Amino acid sequence: MSTPSAAELTRARTARRYVAILLVAAGVVACAMNLANITGGALGEFRLLVTIGFLLLGPGWAAAGFLRRAPAAHVWLLTLGVGTAVTLIGGQIMVSLGIWEPSLALFVVTLLSVPFLLRHAVVAQ
Repeated sequence: MSTPSAAELTRARTARRYVAILLVAAGVVACAMNLANITGGALGEFRLLVTIGFLLLGPGWAAAGFLRRAPAAHVWLLTLGVGTAVTLIGGQIMVSLGIWEPSLALFVVTLLSVPFLLRHAVVAQ
């Protein structure tokens, strides 16, 4: 088994930083579009894509950023797994309690994920 070169590690760290920054921006944009109550047309479709993308990737990338020198496949599997789990568990909690507030759930997930994403943008493993 060969060890990755310094250049490969630098490229991986840079890529992780960019993904973290992109996800922070996606979370902020999703929340801003939610507050602006954008629902229809092309902007509504864009809001849907940004929101789903952030909810599926944001919490997972916040968790995956703590992996040290893991293969890219492991990072992405953890990212998608955690993001999907957070989204499904959040939805199940709202259904079970009879309190359907997806906007509030988006704000909570963003509030919890963004500090870790910013940390990973500064200190990429």
